[in-house]
Amino acid sequence: MKLVVLLLTVACAWAATNPKAAAEAEEGLALAREGKYELAIQHYRAAVALDPHLPGIDLNLGLAYFKLNRLSEAASAFERATKANPSGFQARALLGMTYYGSRRFDAAAAQLKLASVQQPDNVELRYKLAQSYLWSKQYPEATAEFRFLLAKNPDSAPVHMLLGDVLDAANQQEQAKAEFEAAVKAAPREPEVHFGLGYMYWKRKRYDDARREFQAELTNQPRHSQALAYLGDSEMHAGDEKPAADHLRQALKLDPKLRLAHLDLGIVLVASGDAAGAESQFREAVRLDPSRPDAHYRLGRLWRSLGRDKDAEAEFAKVKELGEEQPQPPLIAVPGQSGEPKP
Repeated sequence: MKLVVLLLTVACAWAATNPKAAAEAEEGLALAREGKYELAIQHYRAAVALDPHLPGIDLNLGLAYFKLNRLSEAASAFERATKANPSGFQARALLGMTYYGSRRFDAAAAQLKLASVQQPDNVELRYKLAQSYLWSKQYPEATAEFRFLLAKNPDSAPVHMLLGDVLDAANQQEQAKAEFEAAVKAAPREPEVHFGLGYMYWKRKRYDDARREFQAELTNQPRHSQALAYLGDSEMHAGDEKPAADHLRQALKLDPKLRLAHLDLGIVLVASGDAAGAESQFREAVRLDPSRPDAHYRLGRLWRSLGRDKDAEAEFAKVKELGEEQPQPPLIAVPGQSGEPKP
């Protein structure tokens, strides 16, 4: 998000206060304009020591920390700035962005909402607000924000996809699918659009349609590991074990942490008679997420077929202990997270 911070107006206020504090602040501002944020912070902090109430100093100090990705310190400075000037847009918006960068999405939404009241047509700000609502699971609010953004730009593929993710998380799956279809129509070469639509088909066990979309995503992004993994899964469900194994191995070569690919490859290897290879894949799926019962179950079945009844019973006991599948993260990854979005 592009937020213009008018530091010159703050500098003018400094001249009328403590002269030594103002001089330190001016030096800090000059250094910040040259991108020398570490040095700028030293002068800003010296100004604060001389005059803790110097107008605008916390805003400038927070911005320097923000530029260095020192988000905790930036948040503290912006919090002081908003307390000193509750109606100030700049500090409020930057505080929201700092919370967003720290993945404190509830707090980000609260601050960005207040900032959006002051600038309701600031599309960049409203986009971050919508995402903050999404990641903090405030789905009705996220839906309203994304619909506002689509009213501004009906052909925005990223907004259609994010709205689709909101609706999917809220179990409005037909509407979610419609949003991903709209994203594909608006921008068929946009990264992730075919993957998102393919995932909607995959959830409905429409594996042929899912395969088509995953292949389309791979045409756009040949190294899309998740598209390869879900393509392999779709092929496995369709009984096409050879291409499934090939695509699952390609996915794991790109991202060894794709748990779904390990699980599916293990299933394919069981079918082909490679018990040792299957055991290795199931063990890795368990290691990557021991809280999921499906890999324990597959490992237990494999061991039972090999006569390792004691080991099998231990895995089945783990399945019973874990019970139902755990809730899954959203389709579109939360900022700061990596790995597959679903099973």
